[in-house]
Amino acid sequence: MQRLEILDPPNAAQIAKVVAALRGGQLAILPTETVYGLAADSNNPNAVAALREIKGHGPDHHFTHHLATAEHTSRLVAPPPPRLESFLHRVWPGPITAVLPAVTGVGQVGVRVPAHPFTQAVIAELGNSLYMTSVNTKGKDPINDPELIEATFGDEARLSILAHAGAPRLGEPSAVIRFEGGQLKVLREGILDGRQILHGATAMVTFVCTGNTCRSPMAEALARHLTAEHLNIPVDQLLAHGLCFVSAGTSTLTGMSASTGSLEVTAELGLDLSGHRTMSVTPELVRESDLVFCLAKSHLHDVLEVLPEAHDKTFLLGPAQQNVADPVGGAIERYREVRDEIAKHIEARIPELVGLGFAASS
Repeated sequence: MQRLEILDPPNAAQIAKVVAALRGGQLAILPTETVYGLAADSNNPNAVAALREIKGHGPDHHFTHHLATAEHTSRLVAPPPPRLESFLHRVWPGPITAVLPAVTGVGQVGVRVPAHPFTQAVIAELGNSLYMTSVNTKGKDPINDPELIEATFGDEARLSILAHAGAPRLGEPSAVIRFEGGQLKVLREGILDGRQILHGATAMVTFVCTGNTCRSPMAEALARHLTAEHLNIPVDQLLAHGLCFVSAGTSTLTGMSASTGSLEVTAELGLDLSGHRTMSVTPELVRESDLVFCLAKSHLHDVLEVLPEAHDKTFLLGPAQQNVADPVGGAIERYREVRDEIAKHIEARIPELVGLGFAASS
């Protein structure tokens, strides 16, 4: 096994040497930002058979296709929902493997775009995907030390090149996600945990009032409940179906609880606001939101002062410029009236809300 010390920027001669070996049916060990990868030309049956044998995998094991750019994944997988596609294009090149419906319509395919310039250049020059899998024997941890890799696999005749680029920047395998049947699942966490991935890939709807203690937390809870009911899923599965609901205030202190009246009238519907904590409207929150619904015109004005370019996604929750009055200081019956008014407005927007999630594209 020849050992190549990879230069930065990538050296054309080294790239050509690795590509020639791969086209000739040999295997190579290549660097990525996660772990070193044992690589084979995915179009070469003999190379793929050798990869299976070395790794101890049977014919039913599916390797991940590694591609040079996110755009090239369209050769193998069907377009995911726009929000998920946008997320993948943000994190690629990077430590996410996505298992998506095949472009053929039959089965699923694992795809990833590694964030290492040398390996990206090799894949681009090869002209098709590489099957890459961690450098280890079945059931063992990945080996990221080139010296140990050489000691373990140096006598393997089908392994022609070890492209040595030092320790991987991240040093742990990629996270693995799967999208199927309108639902996103995190199969394996990596440098990003499951909640970070789901929040990054889902659409966020933000409800805004003044103090974030009465109207907007009720709206958040009602939207979550009514949307889950419409989709016929548990509330805790909304993230996996591409939807996230939050609330904020234009003039509030961070970390306060929901008002007593809001707690009481939402509890009457089986909803729990006890864990709610106030947060303020910020430019970052508005920018990250896909839709912002304000409970009154003053909130709309304040949100657009915070981020003027959000005008095309910021609206009053009610129709015809209708404010939802603030129940603070009122009797419990007033809170019930406001709760029911908010619920009516949200029910009218259910198709719009569901349309943001994955179910509309599945």
